[in-house]
Amino acid sequence: MFIRDERLQVQPGELGFSNPVGLAAGFDKDCEMLDSLQRFGFGYVVAGSVTCRPSSGNPKPRIVRYPEMKALVTCMGLPSKGLDYVAMRLRRPRPGRVPLIINFNGFGLQEYVRCIEVLQPLVDGLEISLSCLNCPDAGSDFLNPRSAETLFAEVAQRKQKPIFIKIPGYISETDRQKRFDLIQTALRYPIDGFTILPEGVSVEDKRLAMGSGSLSGRPLFPKMLKILHDIYEISEGKRIIKVRGGVSSAEDAFDAIAAGATTVESYTGFVYEGWYLARNINHGLLNLLDKYGIENVTALRGTKRARNGSMQSYQRINRNVTGKIARVGNEPS
Repeated sequence: MFIRDERLQVQPGELGFSNPVGLAAGFDKDCEMLDSLQRFGFGYVVAGSVTCRPSSGNPKPRIVRYPEMKALVTCMGLPSKGLDYVAMRLRRPRPGRVPLIINFNGFGLQEYVRCIEVLQPLVDGLEISLSCLNCPDAGSDFLNPRSAETLFAEVAQRKQKPIFIKIPGYISETDRQKRFDLIQTALRYPIDGFTILPEGVSVEDKRLAMGSGSLSGRPLFPKMLKILHDIYEISEGKRIIKVRGGVSSAEDAFDAIAAGATTVESYTGFVYEGWYLARNINHGLLNLLDKYGIENVTALRGTKRARNGSMQSYQRINRNVTGKIARVGNEPS
């Protein structure tokens, strides 16, 4: 399923990806499907999120599909078989592997430090998650720039592999400024890049055991583009930016990279589009590069070249889905 074309290659720092499409964290939480997932054409795979101690997460049911909108509403929490189990899985050979980044979350500084020390020798890169939408105690203190600086200092002392900080988006202007301050703090340390996802909209749905969950998928794409634009400007394009949030087509990937993304990641899109998602996106990207006369995806990054009418289309999608989700989530079963 791999499309081999040098125009798709990206070289983010010390890493080298055959293409800019990654599988986002959440699909393989405990590194149990890596042998299969590395065969579906992704340029890299992000596994996890891993926690130090085993955790069952929130009670089931905790995922609801909205197929007509290519969206999910989830309240997973942080289900994980724990750091020791994941480390055991990662020590197994992975023939023909694509680059692997591991995402982890912690309840306090020492848990983050232990995850770094155990996981770093086993993977190609680390993704440190500073929050979990359905588990508010996880990492939330480190969204404060002063607390985060303590973590970043520990990272700097131990860093051997590329490290990304996964930062949630924002809804209010206050949260926006806090994220900017956090990123400015990170820029003072040897952090290779950021993983950006829009803040999930909370959706009430009685089919979920918790009664509500966070929205993911297609409806979040316009919000992701706006946040991406901000982060690209703040970092002056000098750091790697991995984005997730509604990417499910070549057109989405093109617009995200043009807005400043180094790579794009998909989770909900993979759920709906299936095994050929990465192949289809990469094939379509090559066609779009040809159409617009752009040499490669690296040259596309940050050009802000939106396809004709693309943003208007995304905004229209965003308006249409909001009312539908509110209705569907509370209809009688």
